[in-house]
Amino acid sequence: MADLRVKKGSNKKHGSVSVTTIKSLPKELQVEIFAKVATRSIFDHCMIKLCCKEFLHAAEDDYVYRHASMENFALVPLPWFTGNKESSFLKRCRESGNSEILYREGMVQYFTSSRVELGLKNLKEAALEGHDDAKYVYCMLLMCGEDEGQRKQGFDLFCSLKESTSVIRCRKRVKSFVRSMWLKNKPNGKSSFCGSGTCDSERQKQLSKRWSSFEDKDGGISCQRCGADHELGFFCNMFGV
Repeated sequence: MADLRVKKGSNKKHGSVSVTTIKSLPKELQVEIFAKVATRSIFDHCMIKLCCKEFLHAAEDDYVYRHASMENFALVPLPWFTGNKESSFLKRCRESGNSEILYREGMVQYFTSSRVELGLKNLKEAALEGHDDAKYVYCMLLMCGEDEGQRKQGFDLFCSLKESTSVIRCRKRVKSFVRSMWLKNKPNGKSSFCGSGTCDSERQKQLSKRWSSFEDKDGGISCQRCGADHELGFFCNMFGV
């Protein structure tokens, strides 16, 4: 259970924390601890609930489910392979605002069903909660649109994403997700984002061609708008657009 091993014995043991010690903590701290556990292991989260009523009460807090890991669940779970316990757990995570399940459901709703608006809403909500992959998809979709205000919003979001994390890793994870779905809807297609004429367009075009065959690189383009166009190309290629 990461660095926390709950034992009923003495709290003198090296590298472990006794049930008695954790029981003595305020509920708010217990919830914080159990949320950390749930982000790493759903199995350990379930084991904690079996320890005692106090732990069960704290581990059932919405905050814990909001941070629970989805690692053991398929990206696109099939209803006929999902048991009652799993369905109940996923429902509780959804109701608690878990950003990972919002992202996953948003992807399926937007790209594989007719619930495009709901999918975009869930992707936006997950992005606002700080989910990097949701933020990547959401800003790409905004930049693919025709509304200039939304395109500007998407561009700003893309720039902030590049400053905070690796766009390459986001792209690879999203690409893996897209490959696991039956696609019904696709992005509108890549439309040029850099039309200001303030950059050396021919040089940027050559750079874009050079980098396009190396998906593990995103450097070398100094113009931010050309960089956005470059990334939009990768995104649209995931869908064959």
